[in-house]
Amino acid sequence: MVGWAIPLAIAAAAAWAVGMTLAKPALRHIDLLSYMLRSWSVVAFLAFVLGWVNGELFLPDIRLIALAAGAGLLDAVIGGLLYMTAMERMTAYQATTLASTAPLWGVLCAILFLGDPPQCSVILAAVVVVVGSFLLIGGRHSSSRADLRGSVLALSTGVLWGVAETVPSKLALDGGLSPAMLLLIFSLTAAGGAALLMPLLRKKIPRRIDRRGVLLAVLSGAAGGGLGWVLWLSSLRLASASVISPVRGSTLLFCFIYSVAFLRERPSRLAVVGAGLVLMGVVLVSLVG
Repeated sequence: MVGWAIPLAIAAAAAWAVGMTLAKPALRHIDLLSYMLRSWSVVAFLAFVLGWVNGELFLPDIRLIALAAGAGLLDAVIGGLLYMTAMERMTAYQATTLASTAPLWGVLCAILFLGDPPQCSVILAAVVVVVGSFLLIGGRHSSSRADLRGSVLALSTGVLWGVAETVPSKLALDGGLSPAMLLLIFSLTAAGGAALLMPLLRKKIPRRIDRRGVLLAVLSGAAGGGLGWVLWLSSLRLASASVISPVRGSTLLFCFIYSVAFLRERPSRLAVVGAGLVLMGVVLVSLVG
């Protein structure tokens, strides 16, 4: 049965990358607040169905609810807002690659907050990722203020994603919260956060939506938040996390491939080298970090 774990994990990475990459064309047809609300509502529905089928729906302890909601707030609400804003300021391959450094920051958070011992591999991976990030955002437009802000936002997204999936999510799962309930509370927090932000940010982010935008938001949520997590949880049932965790780094590579193949973006050779270095750093920290 373990033999199926790796293919399922790779499929999960590919699905997550679909969700991340679809954000770029979606923002041409829908504002980011409407996008967040609709995509995470789809994930909440899928998480509820998954929990119902597996018999994992139960009312958890308030502390576990707070941890899961905190992960959703950091990852999907704040991180999602930063990521979507970055997508509007730079190419998809740049934003997805910088945001996909989350595993590195997750390991660093484990060292800082969960007491994991520091390792040389983490330090080396950090250096490789930083160098790769500079190369990735380099080029003839790299000095523009928009690109600089977008790069900062995308990297900040990666940090928030790494924190959310490492600290509150791990503590919630270790405390006995089922994966389906974690995803349900996570996605409900994300959808609710987007709804609460709408009256506060509508002047800066006016409502802009059409049918294609709704379709892309639904597909992004179903693929990234829904299918991706279902495949990942299925993989976890067949093998330990230590066996399949290195595969998570392939999300970055899928994002890069999708943006070039389907969005027709043309990265420079320097950007390709930079993306390769970032991928190397993420894989390194996943393998031996």
